[in-house]
Amino acid sequence: MAKVFVVVEHRQGLIRDATFELVSLARELQSASGLEPTAVVIGHGVRGFAGTLSKYLPRTFAVENEALADFRYETYAAVLKDILERETPLVTLCPQSAFGMELFPRLSVESQRPCATDCIKVEMDGAGLSVVRSIYNGKILSRSTFAPSGGYLVTVRSGSYAPATEAGSAGAVEEFPCPPFKTPFRTEFLGYREAAAGAVDISQSPFLVSIGRGIKDVENIPKAQELADRLGAVLSCSRPVVDKKWLGKERQVGTSGRTVKPKVYLALGISGAFQHLAGIKGSGVFIAVNRDAKAPIFRAADYGVVEDMFKIIDALKEQSGS
Repeated sequence: MAKVFVVVEHRQGLIRDATFELVSLARELQSASGLEPTAVVIGHGVRGFAGTLSKYLPRTFAVENEALADFRYETYAAVLKDILERETPLVTLCPQSAFGMELFPRLSVESQRPCATDCIKVEMDGAGLSVVRSIYNGKILSRSTFAPSGGYLVTVRSGSYAPATEAGSAGAVEEFPCPPFKTPFRTEFLGYREAAAGAVDISQSPFLVSIGRGIKDVENIPKAQELADRLGAVLSCSRPVVDKKWLGKERQVGTSGRTVKPKVYLALGISGAFQHLAGIKGSGVFIAVNRDAKAPIFRAADYGVVEDMFKIIDALKEQSGS
């Protein structure tokens, strides 16, 4: 039976949310094409992670070694190349993150397996494996089909699939042998550097008013702040606003900022780049305002308004009272 493998990403004692999204995708491929799903957990002291994944998938490999305590390409790639050669999965999945972007493209060259990165949909059909990718800042969706191969590597964008729920029965956990490593290692893990939390913690706010490039000028920031204050919300932003230093990094929403899950998220003048949308995937009511009717943000929003954001700000201020 053909197999689909999920490479588990974990960091500082936690399995990353994107892993459980890939579990959902692996289950879809199992239902649609009969691919047998397996999780692959690599690291040191990861048997607990393997036990967690066994609640989601019927089979989990755990590869344990002190040299795998922290991620470095040369060790993780050696493990995965060994697993791919022994188990020959048809599809191997990994999150589109710093972890996946470092690991899979290089592994593709070394293992001679084709690789597609930053995919938002993965399917098997009569023509083989096909993937959908978002291009031109989200304005176009591109479908590509792989040439025939014995195995494929795919990284998947965070937020493309809903996180999986437990299967209801425990799967098998298997200890997979760790191959020997070439030493000395060429890279050294130094540690994680966390961004400063700042005076505002947007991740704890139930209501966010978020501004993007459409704010146009730093002089317009007070208008958005006044609206947020009147609505009892916290002001947040997309990356372009932080890059211009109009607001602090602690207010940035997205993959390079903070992941937020407010009950209400009001996006003003934000186009909807995937990095931003990934940071709000757990939000409740999502309202988008943008002058561009084709802005990608409207595909993700619950409610959309095609209008000048400043007209909407003025109207909401009037409705909220002086």
